[in-house]
Amino acid sequence: MSPLLEQFLSEARDFLQGIADKLMRLENAPADADLMNELFRLVHTLKGNSGLFDVPEMTRVLHAGEDLMDAVRNGRVAYSRLLADRLLDAMDFVGMLCDELEADGGLSSAHASDSARLVDALRQLIQSDDTPAEVPAPESVRAETTRLVEPAPDADTASLPLASIPEAVRMQAYRRACAGESLFWLDYRPDEQCFYQGEDPFFLTRQTPELLWGGIEAREPWPPLAELDAYCCMLDFRALTAASRAALEEHYRYVIDQVRLTEVARLALVIPQGDPNGGPVYEDFVADARSLLTAGDLAALARNASSLLELSSPDLWIASVLRWLQLVLETEPESRAVLNALLDCLGSLAPPHWGKAVAEAASATSASPDPTLTPEDARPQTERTLEAEGVVSTSDAPPTLSPLEAEGLAAVVAAQRAILALTDEPGWLQGRIKAAAAALSGCLRTSGQGAALESLEAATASALAMNSGAPLLAWVEDAFPPEVLAPSRPAVPAEASEPTAAPPDPVPSASRPAGDEEIKFGRRAEDAITGPKSLKVDQAKIDRLMNLIGEMVVAKNALPYLAGRAETVFGVRELSREVKGHYGVINRIAEEMQGAIMQIRMMPVSFVFQRFPRLVRDISRKLGKEVELILEGEETEADKTIIESLGDPLMHIVRNSLDHGIESPEVRRAAGKPATGTLRLRAMQESDRVLIEISDDGKGIDPDIIKRKAYAKGLIDETLLEQISDQEAVNLVFAAGFSTTEVISDLSGRGVGMDVVRTAVEKVNGSVALTSQQGRGTQIRLSLPLSMAVTNVMIVVSDGQRFGVPMDRVVETVRVPRTAIRTIKHSQATVLRGRIVPLKSINALLGLAAPPKANADDELAVLVVRLGDESLGLLVDDFSETLDIILKPMTGVLGGLSTYAGSALMGDGSVLMVLNLKEIL
Repeated sequence: MSPLLEQFLSEARDFLQGIADKLMRLENAPADADLMNELFRLVHTLKGNSGLFDVPEMTRVLHAGEDLMDAVRNGRVAYSRLLADRLLDAMDFVGMLCDELEADGGLSSAHASDSARLVDALRQLIQSDDTPAEVPAPESVRAETTRLVEPAPDADTASLPLASIPEAVRMQAYRRACAGESLFWLDYRPDEQCFYQGEDPFFLTRQTPELLWGGIEAREPWPPLAELDAYCCMLDFRALTAASRAALEEHYRYVIDQVRLTEVARLALVIPQGDPNGGPVYEDFVADARSLLTAGDLAALARNASSLLELSSPDLWIASVLRWLQLVLETEPESRAVLNALLDCLGSLAPPHWGKAVAEAASATSASPDPTLTPEDARPQTERTLEAEGVVSTSDAPPTLSPLEAEGLAAVVAAQRAILALTDEPGWLQGRIKAAAAALSGCLRTSGQGAALESLEAATASALAMNSGAPLLAWVEDAFPPEVLAPSRPAVPAEASEPTAAPPDPVPSASRPAGDEEIKFGRRAEDAITGPKSLKVDQAKIDRLMNLIGEMVVAKNALPYLAGRAETVFGVRELSREVKGHYGVINRIAEEMQGAIMQIRMMPVSFVFQRFPRLVRDISRKLGKEVELILEGEETEADKTIIESLGDPLMHIVRNSLDHGIESPEVRRAAGKPATGTLRLRAMQESDRVLIEISDDGKGIDPDIIKRKAYAKGLIDETLLEQISDQEAVNLVFAAGFSTTEVISDLSGRGVGMDVVRTAVEKVNGSVALTSQQGRGTQIRLSLPLSMAVTNVMIVVSDGQRFGVPMDRVVETVRVPRTAIRTIKHSQATVLRGRIVPLKSINALLGLAAPPKANADDELAVLVVRLGDESLGLLVDDFSETLDIILKPMTGVLGGLSTYAGSALMGDGSVLMVLNLKEIL
């Protein structure tokens, strides 16, 4: 990764954190102009920085967010919760792209559709107040092109101008589609100012992969040459391509918001073309063809069609029908619906018109139609004869259609809709109605709706009498609803190198409910905005400095030892005094350096707290609760390691408080509480500890419920069930696997919450305390060290060996007369300040055979330590001194010794073993 990209990612995460924080604050103060300007500046700066890299998906989303914030601060769009949701979704997407950039060094084009969808959602908000926007209204073509859609329904496919593609190209495309390739119709509407952005839409379209056909048309009528702006792009580009969706998204990656892809059903390509004049009525051929089709002799049918084609002029419409008939017989002989429709076309008195160009060419030679012709008359005579002989049937029993036949039926019906919708060719209108009626009668028989022929006859007569296709078009809508057509697209084998992607949401963002608008991108909402992963100075450099200062602390601790040896062993008192004097100077410098380096590593708890406004907002809305989050002491600082360790414990506590603690508004009102609950996160520093308090005013914890649950799970026995106090019962929530939730959800019920909290806090030498009042709320208090880099320990001596005990566990040191020690149930104890303190011999705990040594007054040394809420005395031989050490964890074979928390190197070169009191006691 280049240094420039590394710096961008570090700054981008800071910007994203700031953007999320400002959006949360704006929800409570939407009229704060200074806050709005600051938010706009953050989005604007992040967008500008992203332009230095090849990340068009990120830049496009940030640009849309910048435009939206500009509209808000200028009063054109009102700030709303929906607007905040859309911007938060966009920033989540940008954060996900930053993660991918850091991991892979670049972005995949697979994010193009998500990027286009987010841009569309943001720009819709700019247009929601009927204000000027950078894009046209949603009903325009541009709004349609901003959403990459999945394969369009048949009606959409039928509306594509496929008839403008030469027949030879469509036949080639049809063959490739039958071979399993996907076909896409591409609409590319370049921005009018694209030339100023270095884009060449003509070159880009010509380079479209697997291009089968391309076309260009003017967006609007050309102005006079003197008024023409040569630098304004007024062209729209269309193309038919056999490339995959992924390849097209990659090719048009930088202009993906200006492109629309529509998957083309292969049967929609079957559009006969040519001069409709001069063709005879092929009733005899159609009669024979239907017999052969019914008998399944497709080879003979193909031969007959080929013979007839040789006798027809290749420019005639009827020849085009025959060519398509041959192609369908060759590639998809099972498409009976399409074959029947083509035979209907051959037997019709007038050809159906599949496009405006064909209708205009035929208008000059239109024949006088017979207004009294009925749908039954419009059917070929041979077909009616075959039906009378039982070869074909109009039975109401619905036939079993294959997915391919159902698809063909849908395509034919869609084509008849398009034919009947044409209104600008009155000369051929009645001939078109009769041809459509003939094709629809075949569709009725294919779909098993023979009983509807009578209603088709009535609709056709009405259409002919009114000289309008509207009555027949209305009949089509009623006779062929989606459940009758039931199109089922055959699966297209995916390329082995292309990952399968989930289809984009076909519902525009503006129409979805607020609760369904979130775009997770594979991540949890509460994890979307995280604290910075590194300081402005590389973290490895800071760690290196900490290691060096640790070695300096060890080295300077050796000076007093050397001074003592100079005086006692060698008898050089003057040298001893000089060494001690220089030790004082070095000790002062080392302590100041250690404090300065530790200060660099210090981070405010706000880096953890700032993720919770979004988390509380989202979860409370999901649960239907009203919660006010109060953050206090965000400026409290601690070591970076400690701050990062707070993330998961606080996440579990806050989620439990929202799910279990704070009640719904109805329950709170019934209990005489405000409808809005309060969740408070407070940080403070006490001596060398950081205290985090999480409290709520919810229902609290019922100790009776906890006792019953613990007993049912086997965590306590029947005796302890009767004797345990309420506070001890409440503390059972920290037991592994304990949960009071009956139903498992994505928030709770898996029994891993509070156990994880205690484990994570104790891992960094912290402690957890929980108090609760039923009906009034719960408070959890986390106590953590300021830093884990340097550990203050007390050195004790036992059986001639030195051991270290962490000072955060030490309560006091006392000497107790042997006569004051009593034995209670085989255990020793003494009374200190009116309290009974159990006593344990450190030699016995470590497996040493020597008994504790007493001093000349027969007093035993007792080190009183704290474990949770209890105090306990350790019998040792003697106390030594307190010392700051660099605690190194046990590694290798010794890593499995849980008795020791780690080791440290002393000034005289010896190794000090630091006890893990929680394990040995």
